[in-house]
Amino acid sequence: MFGKMIKFIALSLIFVSMIVLPGCEDRGTNVPAVPSLDGGAPWPTADHIYSPQLRWLLSNNIEQLPAWVYIPQVAAPPPLGLSRPVPLLILLAPQGANKFFFAQHGLQELLKEMIADGTIQPMIVACPSNDPSFGGFMYAGGFNFENNPTPPTGNNDAIFGSEMVAFLRNSLPVLENQQKTGIAGFGMGAYGAFRAALLSDTVYGSISVTDGPLDFDGGSGFGGGLADLFDDALMEQGLLGQNLQDFDSAKAWPISNMFIGAAFAFSPKDTVLFAHDDNTNPTPTNPAPFWKMDSTYGFDTTISTLIAGFNSPSGYIFDYLLPFTADGNAYPLIWNNYWLTENLEFLINLPGNKLNGVNLWFATTTESELNYYQQTQSWINTLTNAPYVYSVTEKKYLGTAGNPASESQYVYDMLREMLIFHSNSFGN
Repeated sequence: MFGKMIKFIALSLIFVSMIVLPGCEDRGTNVPAVPSLDGGAPWPTADHIYSPQLRWLLSNNIEQLPAWVYIPQVAAPPPLGLSRPVPLLILLAPQGANKFFFAQHGLQELLKEMIADGTIQPMIVACPSNDPSFGGFMYAGGFNFENNPTPPTGNNDAIFGSEMVAFLRNSLPVLENQQKTGIAGFGMGAYGAFRAALLSDTVYGSISVTDGPLDFDGGSGFGGGLADLFDDALMEQGLLGQNLQDFDSAKAWPISNMFIGAAFAFSPKDTVLFAHDDNTNPTPTNPAPFWKMDSTYGFDTTISTLIAGFNSPSGYIFDYLLPFTADGNAYPLIWNNYWLTENLEFLINLPGNKLNGVNLWFATTTESELNYYQQTQSWINTLTNAPYVYSVTEKKYLGTAGNPASESQYVYDMLREMLIFHSNSFGN
């Protein structure tokens, strides 16, 4: 305990120095330059090198996963607090959002208010950033790769499934059991939360999400999930029925970029990467250190879904395979074999006690964008019917005139409900 306390104090000092120094990341207009704890000390940032594999991320020159952490006063080190261990909540941001997303939507104020009046129990809340490349990689990467080589999305499955929790437990006064550990997510973060819990099924005791890409192929009566967006991605670029080789990865296309980011996680193509032997000098590696689709799986390199040679800001070259053809239809070889095998309905059937005893909470609205409401309803239907029959709490909500729930106006309200849910799940 003494060793952990020394580490906690040292980490806190590091966090303070990092938050005060100017940084390159845009904090947003609604975020104070120095947010604060309940007790008034600087709110720490928890940027951390969880794995050397982070260096392979497309735009991660600093090899870190950025995150902000809220520490309640009772858990802060003396003289501010008592260093009392408290539950832990990991909160995953939506597509394109950074570690400040929830701070910009009132998370700190909510926590201070609700802990002070006893609505929720004190908890540490960690808010990692979604990756800036293409709005994120669905918080995925590493699961389906042979011999666990490095995918171009980094080993996200290990980080969000266990390594982040282990780091925070080792560095901060966090209660170290499954019931006292929760995970939550908005939009793309909803998929990330369930994925992490399913692939590391003894880590999280509670999950809360808003509508997100939770069932890629939808379900009977619920719509076609991500598959219904194939032609939307092409129409977004004016390419429906045109040459798919003109598919553009250089602009901020929200639907197209979602598919590109997911393709790097689910269906990257074999190519030669460069390893950094000392973090500075690039050394060619051959064969490539991640999934060799061509050699292992017999892929035709001229298939119509191939988008080749994306140059990352780091100078690496990556290829990826989209799951659809130029006419907006599914390409079965990619879609069935390498996307649907990443669907939650597939992951829940893997060996283990998937979600056994885990409390589940959903915020869902018919105004959600990108078929996320339909996908959420299909996933809920899966969870509440045989052979699973999990207990699910569902919160339905709608926007108002001029403020549709498809926008971010309701993040604050849903955060309040989610914090109450997790506090109750953590128990006494």
